[in-house]
Amino acid sequence: MKNRFGYFLLLVMLLTTSVLSAQEKNIASDEELMGWFREARFGMFIHFGASTSEDYLEEGLNKTERYEKSVRNFNPVDFDANEWVRIAKDAGMKYIVFTTKHHDGFCKWDSKLTDWDVMDATPFKRDIVGELAAACKEADIALGFYYSIADWHHPEYDATYSNRKGFHFNPNPDADITKYMDFMYGQIKELCENYQPKLFWFDGSAGFRNPNKKRLLGQQEMVDLLNSYGAISNSRLGDDDTLEYVNYLSMGDNMTPSGTIDVDFESAQTMNDNWHFVPDDHNWKSAKIMLSRLIDIAGNGGNYLLNVGPNSKGVIPEESQSRLKIMGEWLQNNGKAIYGTTAGPYPYELNWGSITQRSEADETTLYLNVVDWPKDGVFKLYGLNNSIEKASLLTDGTVLSHTSIFNAKAGTNVISIKVPKIAPDPYVSVIALQLKGDSEMDQTFLQQQDGTVILDAFRSTIHDEEFVPNKPQRPLDQRIFTVLKKGKGIMPTRGMTVGLEKEGQALSWDFRMLKPGKYKVVVISSVKEEHPWKTNGSMRVTVAGQSVENKLIENERYNNERMATEMKCSVTILGTIEIDTVGMQTLTLEVTSAFTDEIPNVLSVQLLPIDK
Repeated sequence: MKNRFGYFLLLVMLLTTSVLSAQEKNIASDEELMGWFREARFGMFIHFGASTSEDYLEEGLNKTERYEKSVRNFNPVDFDANEWVRIAKDAGMKYIVFTTKHHDGFCKWDSKLTDWDVMDATPFKRDIVGELAAACKEADIALGFYYSIADWHHPEYDATYSNRKGFHFNPNPDADITKYMDFMYGQIKELCENYQPKLFWFDGSAGFRNPNKKRLLGQQEMVDLLNSYGAISNSRLGDDDTLEYVNYLSMGDNMTPSGTIDVDFESAQTMNDNWHFVPDDHNWKSAKIMLSRLIDIAGNGGNYLLNVGPNSKGVIPEESQSRLKIMGEWLQNNGKAIYGTTAGPYPYELNWGSITQRSEADETTLYLNVVDWPKDGVFKLYGLNNSIEKASLLTDGTVLSHTSIFNAKAGTNVISIKVPKIAPDPYVSVIALQLKGDSEMDQTFLQQQDGTVILDAFRSTIHDEEFVPNKPQRPLDQRIFTVLKKGKGIMPTRGMTVGLEKEGQALSWDFRMLKPGKYKVVVISSVKEEHPWKTNGSMRVTVAGQSVENKLIENERYNNERMATEMKCSVTILGTIEIDTVGMQTLTLEVTSAFTDEIPNVLSVQLLPIDK
């Protein structure tokens, strides 16, 4: 009890000191703190440490022994901070986030608060963080620090606070978590004063999710401290999805939102299946996939933090370098569509690509980032309510002719742009539209160019079986993106999905049809790759005066491009319908037979056109 009182007294002193320090240093405004982050849009994540060592894979040793040996032998003889920075800069990346201390507690800088660092515990004896900071400063690239709140090595880190169900290399039954907090605050201040980072990427706070434990993190005090040094904090400092304390939202690992979420956010993703270097992981994503994710994330107003894992000698693998080179070459030609742009005016998913925009004076430029280039030489854009001053290809300025027709039956504008039949770029081609004033676009769900209708469950209207006072009507408005919270009735589930289980529960959407026809009615759910489909209930879709009902039987699975590799989309075809009128429609998805075995995590309802 005495130690705990001493900790809270220290916390009060830290708060007082940080507030006074902030007043003395005149904490920067939101634009001064966040401006560079909003401009950057693309950064490099670097996972590097002792677990990269071959010693970590040695047989005959337990995990603790392997880890201890890996740190003692850590010697990345080919590490070159300038080379890392060159690769990032050539890729068009504007900032780097480096793992200063991962969950294993090993520090890659010369910390005066522990000997468990690169200078004292390894034969390498070089300050990796210091060299990287100097290289970034020379190249004018912002530097951020990943810092794990969990520490499986520190003797005062109580294993009951671990992010891996009580894991610790050497658990100490007498550990005092308040002493560890003193240590953590001291290291954060040390990193700020020695290296002047622009960002802290906290991780590993899962063990503090209990509200009584979360207070130990001192979220407000920590953010005040960081901001006083000109650094920003991500939301994994206590899983602060609502941004009550922190500066921006970190999505779940490898997660991309399927529309705008109206906050500053960052999506950290890997190039293959691992964060640290793993020799036999050859599941590399293509440059086209990663460019598609870049334009998708930027189109929703976020940053793409793309990870590389240098090998045990400190070298970024050639497989990473070759893909980053392609991305950098694309950005040299198309960077205007990414850097410093804001989310596009259409808030939902576009299955052909994305829209970003830039406003200057009384003009706005929309960038149509097209992955699925039209083969007939006509690109159609639905719902834009501005007249177009000029349409052109971004790369060479070629002017494109266009027409704008108001479809009275559908109730929306249809813009047709004549484009080359062969895509100008093999990855993503960009059309620039110059508009007068602010962009204005239909805010309802619109049928896609290929006839598909995609209705995102996270942006549906909730219909609980019983009214729940003060509950937001849309899952999106509950601001639950990464860490689930309990609640009554229909609630968000993993990966920005929605859980439906009880008879009478329903979701609904209003959407605009432009093409009548026959459609498959499909429910898309999220499921792990190896997880068997166990749901046993039924659902019904009602739209345009017709209903289709069926058991939620899995018909197929395919990769969920907006989640980690192991996550799949499970497809259920409920039936077929025919919609013979255009204009506004309402679709309702309801549970007609309860799910008693396993609750489905619904991603979307889709209408897929059936070719005549």
